[in-house]
This record gives sequence, C-alpha cells and structure tokens, in this order.
Amino acid sequence: MKLLSLAVFALGASTLFAQGYESDKPFTFGFKVGVPVTDMFASRNTSLFNGNLADSNYYSSVPRYTFGLSGEFKMPKHLRLEVDGLYKRAGYAASNTGDIFGGSGDYNTKMNVWEIPALLKTNITLGHVRPFIDFGASLRHVSSFQTTGYMPGAIYPTIYNNSPDLHNRNSYGGVAGIGITFKFGVFELSPEARYTRWANQSFAAPGFRTNLDQGDVLLGISF
Repeated sequence: MKLLSLAVFALGASTLFAQGYESDKPFTFGFKVGVPVTDMFASRNTSLFNGNLADSNYYSSVPRYTFGLSGEFKMPKHLRLEVDGLYKRAGYAASNTGDIFGGSGDYNTKMNVWEIPALLKTNITLGHVRPFIDFGASLRHVSSFQTTGYMPGAIYPTIYNNSPDLHNRNSYGGVAGIGITFKFGVFELSPEARYTRWANQSFAAPGFRTNLDQGDVLLGISF
C-alpha cells in the first residue's frame, strides 16, 4: 500500500503546472473507476478448518475492475462527506470437491459484488492540488450467483443459482484512503489508494475463505 500511496502523490504532483484550482463547491457528483489490487478470496493447499486439516482445491483471481457513482458534500473545517456506490464482478473455481453439489467435478462460481462506502475526507488546499485522507465505513452485498458445474462424463455443464460456500451475503468494515484532488478542465480528478478491512466472512469452506483485507486504486471523476 505504501507504493500505491506514492504513486497517487506522484500523479497529483505532475499537475502542479496545470490551471489554478477553483474554490470548493457545496456538492459534487461524479464517477469512480478503479482496479482492485487484492483478491476477494484466500485459499491454501492445506488449511485448518474447524479444528481439522483439509485439502483446498479452490482457485480465485483479483477482480479486473471496479466502477460506480460518487457524491461529495462540503462540510465545515475542510471536511467533505463522500458516499460511493461501487460494483465489481468476482468469482472463484473449485475442482475435485467431492459431493459439494452431489458429485465430484469442476465448478466455476461468478457473482456481483456491491459496495457502499461512506467516508469523511480531510482536505488541505495547496494551490493547484488538494491532498486528502479519508476514513469511514463500508457495506458489501453479494448477489446474482451462478455456479457452472462440469461433471465427469457429462456432455453439458450444470448451472446452479447458489453457492454452498456462502455464509453471509452482507458484510461491513472500516475504510481508509489517501489521495489528491486536482482540477483538469471542467472536471475534478481524485486518484486514491484505498484500504478496507472487512469484519466478517462472506464465504468459508475447508481451505477457502473471504480475504478480510482489500486494497483498491481508484480514480474519481467529478464535476
């Protein structure tokens, strides 16, 4: 996360010779686009689950993107309240999982992930740029599951609209970030490195669980 923070500040510093920064607006509305830098899931070849050693055959990858809407409200003493609605597509695969769905085979699970972080931002105006730190809380909801099962000897895959590994559709956690806001034409750009620590597991199975640590690199575009 330290390298991400340095990258954010380097990007902001490159705009020091851009046009002057305008006064704060009472409300701004815009978009968020970004790249997750941590996997939503954690798995190990062998792990301790409910006091017993179990082999893990789960595999996952970092989501490719996240995007959504964002709104900011001006508050006293250089503070702003930011509320985002973010979306990402996540998934994982499992192989040789025994009777997880009634038979051994390979399974590929996809889902929609929705996050609603609310953060207080502390702004420091420095000419052309405005560094900030933010902190707050976030809610996460997972929905629209689709598990595709490939059974040995089957000609066609089997589709399931659930996941046996799901424990909680809803999660909550704390959020902290650091970034810079600067003016670019009629837009305000806010690159940011953001960290979220989730308090509860959404998924859990032998050798497989939700990663409670989440990192994202985001770019806010507002007007």
